[in-house]
Amino acid sequence: MKKVISLSLAVVMLFALCTATFMSVSAEGDAVNSISVKQGDKVTVNFYVTSDSKWEDFQGKLIYDYTGLRLKAFEMCTENGMVINTTQYGFVFYNGSSFSKPYNFTKETLLYTAEFTVLKDGEYTVANNWIVVDDVNSKPIVDHGPVIDNRLTDRMESKVTPKPTVTTTTKTSSTATSLTKPSSSVTSTTSSQTPSSDLVKTITLNNDSASVFTGQTIALTATVAPETAANKEIEWTTSNNLVATVSHKGVVRGVSKGTATITATAKDGSGVKASCTVNVRQSVTSITMKKTTSVYTKQKITLKATVSPSSAYNKTLLWSSSQKSVAKVTSAGVVTGLKAGKTNIKATTKDGSKLYSICKVTVRQAVKKITLSKKKVTIKKGNKVKVKAKVDKAAYNKKMTVKAVNSKIAKVSSKTVKSGKAVTITGLKKGNTKIKFTAKDGSKKSAICKVTVN
Repeated sequence: MKKVISLSLAVVMLFALCTATFMSVSAEGDAVNSISVKQGDKVTVNFYVTSDSKWEDFQGKLIYDYTGLRLKAFEMCTENGMVINTTQYGFVFYNGSSFSKPYNFTKETLLYTAEFTVLKDGEYTVANNWIVVDDVNSKPIVDHGPVIDNRLTDRMESKVTPKPTVTTTTKTSSTATSLTKPSSSVTSTTSSQTPSSDLVKTITLNNDSASVFTGQTIALTATVAPETAANKEIEWTTSNNLVATVSHKGVVRGVSKGTATITATAKDGSGVKASCTVNVRQSVTSITMKKTTSVYTKQKITLKATVSPSSAYNKTLLWSSSQKSVAKVTSAGVVTGLKAGKTNIKATTKDGSKLYSICKVTVRQAVKKITLSKKKVTIKKGNKVKVKAKVDKAAYNKKMTVKAVNSKIAKVSSKTVKSGKAVTITGLKKGNTKIKFTAKDGSKKSAICKVTVN
């Protein structure tokens, strides 16, 4: 779930990466809900959703331009314990996961409310990107932004509260104005130029070079010398805002893969500056893997997660199991069933994008032992005998394969048998052979019946 907010070309580039729901906030004479937006205004965003089924899982990301909007509050609907994962500049991550009581959004429901303060006049966009899975076979409703089969509708509603107008009243003296021509007067002016002794001499940045992932931020700090400089204010600029943007506080945000130079320039007219080369690396934008799977106890399966885009700099994933006593998972996504039950295997990005994908794994009890009614039989050529096979009661798959090691000496009535059922063995010619019963669940458990034909 991943998108951006801004009026700049940099944001337009980001918007080309994914589909989102948008809410525009405009100023400079434009309006939202018939109310003009200016610096100091409060913007409230309500996000409503309606779907054709209940939800089992969802995760999302609200994206906004933090250079023009300051997030004051973000509140999720409290139904069934929806939570906010984390917040950072420009992003709000949220999710919800409920197996026993799925989220009911079959009627339009308020999913979340966000409140912003407008930092400066301008036009901004708040976007939402998410993944939603329903509770029917874990089918997707929304998959990384796009809605599947029109199964869900959403509505982003904005309300703007203008900043209160401050009225200043000036008292006019009641003294009569002299009709005589006023005498010449001298107006004292203060020079705006700072004396050279108080000018900035050097600017030192905390980094000469740095790296950041797309959609993420790093903070640059500038140390101004000398301490006695009259004006220590810094102006921050970027050489390429399609690659990286920088706020008035030196917070750099990666926009797209590439290199940009961030420059800090003294505002006192001294011309002193310092720069940092920022390498922007492509972050992961999505992870996909199968939604459900199963494995038997003491057996292994490998989950394959597809990380996009292919140009992502760090595709490494962190794997975890929600129920470690039920199943464990290695750093390569290899899941081992430990005991019967259910667990969530989660693959999370390690590049800081905080994206993840979950596979619901059911662990089934494998066969522990096969018991035969007869371990050894002797029959005459042409005669028959029945042998019953059983697996332990807790085993999920109770079927077994049956095979004569030498089918010329004896044959079996069926190649497959269920636990508790008998197989008929027929003697064909004199000799010795074995009838092998093997569990069909992959546990490799087996039992042997020795057969002698006279």
